[in-house]
Amino acid sequence: MLNFEGLKDFDITTLGRNAPAATGKPCELSVTIIECDPDNIRKAIDEAAIVQLAETIKADGLLQAITVRHHPGKHDRYIVSYGERRFRAVCLLKFPTIAAVIDDKFDPYAQAIENLQREELDPLDIADWVQKRELAGDTRTMIAKRLGKPKSYISEIALLFKAPTAIREAFKTRRIPDIRTAYLLSRHHQEDPAATSAWLAGSTPITRLEVTKALVKSGRSAAAHSPKSKPVAPISSAKAQTWNTFAVQVAGREGTMDLTPGPRSTQATIHFADGSRESVALSKIKLKNWTAL
Repeated sequence: MLNFEGLKDFDITTLGRNAPAATGKPCELSVTIIECDPDNIRKAIDEAAIVQLAETIKADGLLQAITVRHHPGKHDRYIVSYGERRFRAVCLLKFPTIAAVIDDKFDPYAQAIENLQREELDPLDIADWVQKRELAGDTRTMIAKRLGKPKSYISEIALLFKAPTAIREAFKTRRIPDIRTAYLLSRHHQEDPAATSAWLAGSTPITRLEVTKALVKSGRSAAAHSPKSKPVAPISSAKAQTWNTFAVQVAGREGTMDLTPGPRSTQATIHFADGSRESVALSKIKLKNWTAL
């Protein structure tokens, strides 16, 4: 358990010193009437980072006020809009009040962007948040534009929300090293649940190269077992949406190609099995098979 004994001796007069405000003026609010936002994109809290922030506030004061909005369901209570880490640090120091700007003009995207810019977010937290925005009616194109991220990134992140528990747990423990690998493994699980579950039952790290090879092998197997005399049925528009990448090879390197243009009309963006991503001329890309569910 963390020991906070060294954080007790703090002069309350320094709280909120020189705190700038975006709109209005900061006022001192009791911490007992403020709540953290349950819909904040950040769910995983780095306790050690909060302790470090508390030590900084103890030494230098709270240099930037938090921003709160009125609680929609509780009279005379507030929800943190911006500055939850600062709020948690002040609570850790057991201060009775905190400098806060009251502003009911709240944008969940601005809150998400602040978190993305200030400190690395857990991709699983981002996935859960994207799911909430989709339930609220936002499209992935809109989400990507507002967050300043490629649509392919949002699609990959979103799949983590629906990923099996075993994949989410493997990602948390970093057996799965990155979002792209988790995305590919989730797709492989939908295609071959038994093989993927057996894979996840182990303890060794799971590399993107291994997952890519499994997807390529699975695609080849499906083609090999298809009767040659059977005509290929047209793909419905609903089904076609799941066929969105190719397994490719570039100068002997395995990778996947999203069906979105690269920086130039003669290029495509390739996600290589080693984790790198490059824009490659179409003439250098060897198509192998669809990586589809």
